[in-house]
Amino acid sequence: MIELIRFGSFKDRTIGRLTYNGEHFYTVEKPWLDNQQNVSCIPVGYYKLVRVDSPRFGKNTWQIADVKGRTHILIHVGNTAADVIGCIAIGMGLFPQLQGVSSSKVAIENFYTMTANLDEEEIIIRNGSLT
Repeated sequence: MIELIRFGSFKDRTIGRLTYNGEHFYTVEKPWLDNQQNVSCIPVGYYKLVRVDSPRFGKNTWQIADVKGRTHILIHVGNTAADVIGCIAIGMGLFPQLQGVSSSKVAIENFYTMTANLDEEEIIIRNGSLT
């Protein structure tokens, strides 16, 4: 199971840490705006990840499925909340003042390599602090 802990909530972005098999990545999403399509991060909860063919991000892109009122929520390359439209971008590190994530291409390559043998996975998204 993949775990995403959101630990930074700002007016224009949400920052978190995604963990899979002991490896950590950092995330940037839109802020919480009541789950509005394209402008909000999704609600906390358990979700299924499935592979889809994305016209923009390619074959076998991870998509978070079954989010009430939402579709096309992908995990992809991006550095700031301006780079996502309701999706999740991952990086290897954080920018100063938690403005976004760094080394996103490396993070995506690593994450997708780690999950290459999977067609589906579960993800839990929660708010909290890093321990």
